[in-house]
Amino acid sequence: MKTTILLSIFLLPSILLGQVINHFGNLDSKWNVAKSYPSGNQQNPNFVATITKVYGFQGDTLIDSEQWFKLYSSSDSLFESNLLYLGLLREENNKVFYLDTLNQLDTLYDFSLNVGDSVLFDLYGMYPEWLQVVNVDSVQISGDYYKRLKFAEPTINAFDELNEIWIEGIGSIHGPLFPSFPIKFSQEIPDSMLVTCTFSNNQQVWQHQSYPSCYVKVVLSVDQMEILNFKIYPNPFTDRIHFENNGLQQYRLTVLNSLGQTIHKIQANTNNRIIDLSDFQAGIYFLKIESGDNIKTIKMIKKH
Repeated sequence: MKTTILLSIFLLPSILLGQVINHFGNLDSKWNVAKSYPSGNQQNPNFVATITKVYGFQGDTLIDSEQWFKLYSSSDSLFESNLLYLGLLREENNKVFYLDTLNQLDTLYDFSLNVGDSVLFDLYGMYPEWLQVVNVDSVQISGDYYKRLKFAEPTINAFDELNEIWIEGIGSIHGPLFPSFPIKFSQEIPDSMLVTCTFSNNQQVWQHQSYPSCYVKVVLSVDQMEILNFKIYPNPFTDRIHFENNGLQQYRLTVLNSLGQTIHKIQANTNNRIIDLSDFQAGIYFLKIESGDNIKTIKMIKKH
């Protein structure tokens, strides 16, 4: 992925200038990435699978006196077995460089980008397109403020979206290598790939509030949602979500954005509810329903 810097001046608030944990500069860094996708069969046509891959470093090497970290992925939650080598990463001057398994060099991230700057995303390795940074702000993680960059959507548009967001020192919300292998996600079916947790500098840095744990390996279905006796519709939605309660005595509804940040909360009894999200942008949201010890999280899609 190559970048081009357009001539622009963008003054970030001083709050963005604080120290962040740079995952790409620590050999102990790991990213847990959960992928959800339809996985139905004839008996259970609505099954949705969620699996997690762990990305992390295992050792380093020197190339022309430069230190590179060896990146691997694994389905093992302990990151000890079935390691798949993915290439080499190196961070320098707020940029992350990627040397893939074919020794092709690419700029994976440039966290110094500002609004109006462009990045080349090659969707599916077939549809290259320069996408502009449309918003730069900050997000608070573990008490520190991290620069956050939001990208425009590709012009190749159907019923899906890229929804690409970078967080300084952490990377894409879809996983550390996503900028080199970008794909779009359906707005019509359960389809997502999100970082659930990150670890670096001997600590956990990030956790996505939509996931009950850092490592998720479950099969959910719409049918199984009936255990909690409720219906939620429509999905995708335009402005409002209807929550129809068919038996819960008390429950709590929490709406989270794609970064896992809480944007709406309801503590309720047996009443039905309508949640108005008309003021929020189109994109992916998560609705978490809690009743006693039962917790369900549902991906919701807001249309334009």
